[in-house]
Amino acid sequence: MMKLCFSMASALMFSFFSSSLSAHSGHEHGTDVAELEVSNAQVREFLPASKSSVGYLTITNHSGNAATLTKASIDGLGRVEIHEHSHANGMMKMQKVESVVIKAHKSVSFQPGGYHLMVFEPQEPLKIGQERKLTLYFSDGNRLFTNAQVVSLEAQAEQSKPSTQHSHH
Repeated sequence: MMKLCFSMASALMFSFFSSSLSAHSGHEHGTDVAELEVSNAQVREFLPASKSSVGYLTITNHSGNAATLTKASIDGLGRVEIHEHSHANGMMKMQKVESVVIKAHKSVSFQPGGYHLMVFEPQEPLKIGQERKLTLYFSDGNRLFTNAQVVSLEAQAEQSKPSTQHSHH
């Protein structure tokens, strides 16, 4: 009786694992490198009496196809908009944009003087050192989740200073 139970259990286990393997065949995992990657995501604490703040990050597209960012959200903030700075008639202006294209095998940095996230309506104060969930939405329906570090104005200004070191890309 014990042998029969063991044989039936073995047959069931083999059947389960072989069906899992066959269901999993037909595509390659390769090195499991994410097609889109976010780095250095941060959002600045709200300054006293300010109704908005700013977020920066870098999105790298490792895939062979362009990706189009259409929306962003950060936990605890009522609204996040994608903005860019542009030069027009000798003036710098900021405007909301509906999307940002990240070309294949390229990166887009959200930084002072370029693309950035404008954040509004905090449901509770942002505290330096906190991490808030950042969700990026793309035109193909994909979403990318990461954490944005809450930083001070001073820390953000320090990070955006031009480097005195020479680097090659």
